[in-house]
Amino acid sequence: MHELLPLSWTRIDSLRPIYRTITLPLSGITWITYADIPRNYSFEILHEDLTASYSDGYVFRGCTQKMSNYFAASHCSILRTGAEAVLDLHSSHIEKKTVVSSLVRGKKQGVAEEIALSDLHQKHFEQFRRETTHAGKPQLHHLFRELPSRISRCFVFRAFSGKWLAAITLSQRGKVEMHTELMLRHRNAPGDIMECLVAAIFELLRHEGMREWSLGEVPFIQLMQSSEEVLTPMEQLMVSLAHRCKHAYDFEGLYRFKNKFAPIWRPVMLCTNTTPTPLMLVELAFSMGFTNLLMHESFVHSLKPFYFPKVLFLQQ
Repeated sequence: MHELLPLSWTRIDSLRPIYRTITLPLSGITWITYADIPRNYSFEILHEDLTASYSDGYVFRGCTQKMSNYFAASHCSILRTGAEAVLDLHSSHIEKKTVVSSLVRGKKQGVAEEIALSDLHQKHFEQFRRETTHAGKPQLHHLFRELPSRISRCFVFRAFSGKWLAAITLSQRGKVEMHTELMLRHRNAPGDIMECLVAAIFELLRHEGMREWSLGEVPFIQLMQSSEEVLTPMEQLMVSLAHRCKHAYDFEGLYRFKNKFAPIWRPVMLCTNTTPTPLMLVELAFSMGFTNLLMHESFVHSLKPFYFPKVLFLQQ
């Protein structure tokens, strides 16, 4: 049976899973940031393995609705954190008017291509990251595969001169499902190039026979837009905090960019075999570097009371 893993998790040809973990500093709960899971592991086997491996408790994010339903039935707690933007590779997402107009303008700036992640290209990639829009600010960590590896795929949009203007890295989440890890833009890049890069990747994945491509999660957005569903107290707390932190992380701008492609929006969950608490949220925010980003942007905000440009995080 085909069972889709959480965001940034992949299937591997192995007998044992490989978990990337962090111990939350106060509670001692293990945060599984992402993992490589054997192809024959069902949700049942995965649940049993996690329970046996992390007796002090575990938490992971990016969980699908189907997976969260199984874990909830197995006495885990579920917390909605946002929604992922999914492109059906057999649909017409890149034929929308706003996208087409961006493609016309962007194609005048350069060309998109896939690059092999050789040692030379990896060095080039790291240099490019230091030149991106938000490189000088505290970065978020452990929410995606930060370092391109041999199992990742990397696509760049380069100017006709050869200069990299944008880059996107992908991981293979399932047999016919791809997931976006990093979306990076050079600080001096012209507009419309990211749309061109997304369109080029879309066409290539469709040609390869892939079924869907996730542009990644936008945190909070589905919770804030929902007018019918009743939020749990913890979800209400997240929404309240999100409103107060928009100056540090412009999730609404991220939503507008991804929504330009008219994606299918699917709920994304956090799963834990403990009880979610405000302390857990604080620990996760600290461990992922969000508290550093919040302090940095709050300080900048305080220095610019009359003008403060919103931060658009195209990095997942």
